[in-house]
Amino acid sequence: MLKKLFSKKTQDYTYAIGFFFIFSFFIFYVIKPNLITVFEINAKIEQFKRINIVYGEQIDKVIEIQSALEENRDDFTLINKAIATKPEVNKVLSDLDISTEGSRLTSERINTFDIDLKDKESALKLKSFIINMELKGTFDDTMAFIKKIYEQRRLKLIEELELARDEKESSPSSILKIKLEVGGYYL
Repeated sequence: MLKKLFSKKTQDYTYAIGFFFIFSFFIFYVIKPNLITVFEINAKIEQFKRINIVYGEQIDKVIEIQSALEENRDDFTLINKAIATKPEVNKVLSDLDISTEGSRLTSERINTFDIDLKDKESALKLKSFIINMELKGTFDDTMAFIKKIYEQRRLKLIEELELARDEKESSPSSILKIKLEVGGYYL
């Protein structure tokens, strides 16, 4: 029996079996983890390439915005004058008063509402308030008044405009009743 273990044929199989075990060990414990690592690294490289493309696009957008800011830097003072950080209702009323001075419109009533001075949640959001006006005057004076409002630096929008005249009067220069809703804006 000992002779069979040490025979030439058995030694050849022993070397083959030993080589197979050693080769299997290298495949499972050395080569396989290295191959898995290589595939994982290739997948991460592809993922990083996609992320790099997205970041490149975002950087291009930032550069575009930055160049637009550089081009419009001189106009920021106009924007700051157009949209104040506080409601400054008195300035808007003063602007409206200046607009009525040049025309023959007469103010009958002025109301302000929707002014929220405590709202701190929407700090950088555009907020507004409303000024209701009732005026009397001609159509031409009304158009001149509206043009003067839009020529001023402070941002104001005419939200609503209602013109009415007395049915008894039919002349083109008759006095109109004007109801106006002006929106003022601030940050």
